Amino acid sequence: YTCPDGRPVLRGVPVAIKDVLTTEHLPTTCASRILAGWVPPYTATCVRLLLGAGNLLLGKNNMDEFAMGSSGENSAFGPTLNPVAPDRVPGGSSSGSAAAVAAGMAYLALGSDTGGSVRQPAALCGVVGFKPSYGMVSRYGLIAYASSLDQVGVIARSVRDVALAMNTISRPDPMDSTCQADGTTDFVAAVGDPPRKGRLGLIRELSSPDLIEEPVLRALGQAIELLRGLGYEIEEVSFPELRELALPSYYIISCAEASSNLARYDGIRYGPSVKARDLHELYLENRSRGFGEEVKRRILLGTWVLSAGYFEAYYDRARKVRALIAHRFRELFERYAFLLTPTAPELAFRLGEKKEDPIRMYASDICTVGANLAGLPALALPCGRERAEDGAELPASLQIIGPRFADHRVLALGEMFEQELSAPQPAV
Repeated sequence: YTCPDGRPVLRGVPVAIKDVLTTEHLPTTCASRILAGWVPPYTATCVRLLLGAGNLLLGKNNMDEFAMGSSGENSAFGPTLNPVAPDRVPGGSSSGSAAAVAAGMAYLALGSDTGGSVRQPAALCGVVGFKPSYGMVSRYGLIAYASSLDQVGVIARSVRDVALAMNTISRPDPMDSTCQADGTTDFVAAVGDPPRKGRLGLIRELSSPDLIEEPVLRALGQAIELLRGLGYEIEEVSFPELRELALPSYYIISCAEASSNLARYDGIRYGPSVKARDLHELYLENRSRGFGEEVKRRILLGTWVLSAGYFEAYYDRARKVRALIAHRFRELFERYAFLLTPTAPELAFRLGEKKEDPIRMYASDICTVGANLAGLPALALPCGRERAEDGAELPASLQIIGPRFADHRVLALGEMFEQELSAPQPAV
């Protein structure tokens, strides 16, 4: 379907959206008890644009509560299962969105990506996940986890389907002061005219055997050879800050912003409320019962790093690290068209395997958080299936990171790779 400005967009297809995007007349819970039964008075801009183009909303997808999680297990509604292997996690926090697309329940799904929450579940479920540049899609109606990192993203079965969705939802929006989309980029035309040569950088520290599991490295090696066969020159590049500093700075910044953003959920204005003797007890009981364990953990961590005596030691230093990482990305993009990494350091792990070990769980985001810290576009692409230690055949994924606002070029390279790998074709 072609819109009035001549760009092809989605029309008349079934879509599903992560339950972190507001929908008028339909509950939005963020998979949390504290928002049980809450019906927003407005619809998120990206959802409104999809519906305005004539698409069909199937429903809201399960997720990690308030988008905090890497496995899809932190939901008040219970864990999401991976359609590829139901005894394994689908990734998070956009777990339901990735699972719905992988299972063929939805043509495409919207999710949110704060530190990899679109790309990582797409990787573990064997589908395509795209995090646009910060500002390319309006965040109006996206319930905030960490406002300076959050971005609406797309999960689909092919890169072309992602491009169709981006043509539909990447539009200017006066309701979001951070939105910088001008509505003129034709993402579909871009994927039809992919780059034929260039220099790509493989980030050495995120493709190291002591960090990345062997099956993932096998798939990465095959993907690199495929790209070389397409005419690309690929060099290893060193980016030690991504391995050493990105993850701690990300969790400090995101938890600090979560502490501030989630202060509004007090059980008075949203969701169910308990009886209490005074205001202090009301807040304590509502928040203790309403929030899950992972959300409480991140609120406590964020409140601590923002407190007197710790702000300069942790939060302020994390912001400086973030600026350093963004600067280092800019330097590398002066020499390389795109940067490559695995999307996730491992194949889909078993349900419950990391649930009681937050540090191991947080390490699942090591390959994805850098793009969020720098506001860059990043694409998760299936690159075959590999055999896990127990013999299970599970999806592996390549991540392509591009310069800020080069979203269409990232998708173009992804489309070329996908076609060469004989990935599934778009349904329409």
